[in-house]
Amino acid sequence: MRTNKIRILLLISLLVFIPFLGAISDNLNFSQSINPGFKTYIFNPNADEELVIYTHDSFIAWGLDPLAARDKAFQAFGIAQGVTVRVQEFSGMIDALNTLINQKSNPQADVVIGLDSIMINRAKDEGILMPITSGVNITSIPTSLISALDPEKYLLPMDYGLIALIFDTEFITTTSYPEILDLSFDDLIETFGEDFALQDPTLSATGINFLLYQIIFYEQVLGLDWRDWWKSAQGVVSIDKSWSDTWARVFDAKEDHMMVSYGTDPAYNAYFNYSFEQNAAIISHNSQEYSWMQIEGIGIVEGTSNETLAKSYVDYALSSDVQELLATNNWMFPANSDVELPPCYDYAITAENVTILNDLVTSQYIGENYQDWLNTWERLIFGTGFWWAWVLSSTLLIIVVVIVVIMVYKSKTKLDIE
Repeated sequence: MRTNKIRILLLISLLVFIPFLGAISDNLNFSQSINPGFKTYIFNPNADEELVIYTHDSFIAWGLDPLAARDKAFQAFGIAQGVTVRVQEFSGMIDALNTLINQKSNPQADVVIGLDSIMINRAKDEGILMPITSGVNITSIPTSLISALDPEKYLLPMDYGLIALIFDTEFITTTSYPEILDLSFDDLIETFGEDFALQDPTLSATGINFLLYQIIFYEQVLGLDWRDWWKSAQGVVSIDKSWSDTWARVFDAKEDHMMVSYGTDPAYNAYFNYSFEQNAAIISHNSQEYSWMQIEGIGIVEGTSNETLAKSYVDYALSSDVQELLATNNWMFPANSDVELPPCYDYAITAENVTILNDLVTSQYIGENYQDWLNTWERLIFGTGFWWAWVLSSTLLIIVVVIVVIMVYKSKTKLDIE
């Protein structure tokens, strides 16, 4: 009889707490992937030496022939150097960054491509990169770009572009929505909110760059509390894990019609003859346009056993041979100033006559506030939620389990005595 009571008590406890914990977990957001997924590509296999490169899955993946672009960026180097090149592509560079941090006591990569002007602060704090002060030719990389990314050269500029809002001209045009010609952050919610998608800044490089775009614009230009915009956006806009997910939502599924992307997207449309209409905009205020510049870099992993080979690859990646791939495969401006841009870039949004918000703050300011901004964003979007209920329910469940164990023990002891 006592055993049946114990079983009933345990069953009731599980029936009560499991749904409760499930409901609570739906209101929690876990920003870091515990086991981030990645794809692996191996070029020039079976060589005696191997170079391992971490990057994101959009790197040179959006051209006429992505396989040919990868061959030129990786296979050609492997053959020339007589080494195998193993490329691990993550769904986002934040996953790549976290992986490098987790592996820093035993590095598994030699080179990383795609960490940017925001993530560099954490990368340096964690000590996962080594400065590149020799062995790489950077004469064709503008010093202004190097200084904007990292004057200490833990990362060297690979490419750059302006964060912009792009839209599907099947649904949105400058004729049907003239406010696009003088776009404000308020318009993104009040006019386009139900059709607007962006990326989670705790998971996506594009997402964190858009968050900085909005924060610095509100703080430095408007003199307003940046959190107010996100309070209005919460529950209205769509938020995806990655840029690729948002692209699929807007241009494949047609669920939304505007998204956070880059000012080079009009060049992409022109190159493929999709559209020559204006399909991108940046924020305006008092007749002045503002944007945030994302600079993607290439770096060498601290602790690599292939430092000389890694430097050779960085040198190759910054040469015209690889840099000329970026404009029509990565859809960013190449860092190498010797590379001639294709005619389709006449449609891209450039930094000319645009106030670049990066110039209004220091790298130190970003580094000091980065994690607090992300934490605040999570609370605003996902709420503090039921953290207290999580703690309470977990505690109660532990108490119930302990009581059951004690009752079982006492029951067993009594039976032994009898």
